[in-house]
Amino acid sequence: MKSKNVNFRAVILISLSLLLAGCAASQRAEKAGGRLHQVGLVWLKHAGSAEDQRKVIEAVHAFGKNIPEVKHASVGRTDGVGGAFSDTSYDVCFILSFEDEAARLRYNENPVHLKAAQEVFLPLSRKLLFYRFAGE
Repeated sequence: MKSKNVNFRAVILISLSLLLAGCAASQRAEKAGGRLHQVGLVWLKHAGSAEDQRKVIEAVHAFGKNIPEVKHASVGRTDGVGGAFSDTSYDVCFILSFEDEAARLRYNENPVHLKAAQEVFLPLSRKLLFYRFAGE
């Protein structure tokens, strides 16, 4: 019972943080006239697990195939090539592209996204980190 409450709270916190952070990004994206891109980095609880990586990768591919607001989805594992300015500590990285902030917000509420958050990302991830930028 406690685990379900923690997962529910995590989904709410992630959704709220993405929503609040999106307000400023949406204004910049509209001014720039380009698409909005979201980069996600995933650190798995079982780092390096090929099976868990596969599940995350399949979930991101499902976003691109089944959520109309996602205009483009790219996903993959770290290539392991590090350096002074390169972080290879994550397991999976993905980039999603949207027409604008309104589309990204609709994606956040899409059942495919919510199911993946509940069944894949939250249970398998030790850490999730998101960056957004407006294309120019």
